[in-house]
Amino acid sequence: MIRLKAPAPERPLLLIDAGNTRIKWAWTAADVAPQAVAPGDSPWQHAGARPHDQLAELMEDWRDCHAGAGMAPPDVWLSTVAGPALRDALCVRIARVFDGARIRIVASESAAAGLRNGYRDPAQLGTDRWVGAVGARHAWPDTALLLVTAGTATTLDIVAPDGRFAGGLILPGLTLMMRALSRNTAQLPEIDIGYLAARDDAQARTDVPPWADNTQDAIALGCVTAQAGAIAQTWQALQAHYPGPCRCVLSGGARAALGPHLRMPFQMHDNLVLLGLQVLAHAGHEGRPGAVTQA
Repeated sequence: MIRLKAPAPERPLLLIDAGNTRIKWAWTAADVAPQAVAPGDSPWQHAGARPHDQLAELMEDWRDCHAGAGMAPPDVWLSTVAGPALRDALCVRIARVFDGARIRIVASESAAAGLRNGYRDPAQLGTDRWVGAVGARHAWPDTALLLVTAGTATTLDIVAPDGRFAGGLILPGLTLMMRALSRNTAQLPEIDIGYLAARDDAQARTDVPPWADNTQDAIALGCVTAQAGAIAQTWQALQAHYPGPCRCVLSGGARAALGPHLRMPFQMHDNLVLLGLQVLAHAGHEGRPGAVTQA
């Protein structure tokens, strides 16, 4: 009797967005096409986030995703803006946990997956902004896009209807903006996004004017109003420049705090960078092989 060799199991996808503060990730089957992902949803089989100092816990998260499925080691797609030390640490640990894992490190380039890079020097564009724009362009083609990512920095990025990353703005993120006031003045207190959310809840329940009668509220409201004002001005410029359909998409860890202060229609997305990595994986993008040298 001839024994037929069983087909090799399909590799799952491990998508990693290593930002300045947290490492966001998603685990999904390779046969789940990006177009099956509903914008605004979390379509992943597993997903999570960890701060940089929890790499050991992060590896356990991924080991748990892989353990019960009897599957091949994952294809890993990594976007990072957190520097080479964290990138290399991730690659080494992934290689230890998943023997045979294929690691691809994504970088900004002149074109990929239907998106052209309009930066003067395409390599200068932050990888997270580039990959997020790839994901957004795939989800909303033929539309002028304002992509607001509220993280450590708040980035406002423009994707033209013809599939060109046109440029953008970079602001300090909400937390960074509020922290800067405390750390660079003698008397102003440090507050965080949690305080802003609590103030918004109180304002929603009472007839409170849109200005503050105490220092903490003045800082919170001043910083979020500055962010919302920059977004509103960019939205108006987008509509004036592109007379057709326009869409604003809000993502990032501070999106829930920023969203209530926006006065234009917008749509939230869980993580455009992870979606963009999935698009690149399905487009057959090569990326750069990650280092797998054992430390």
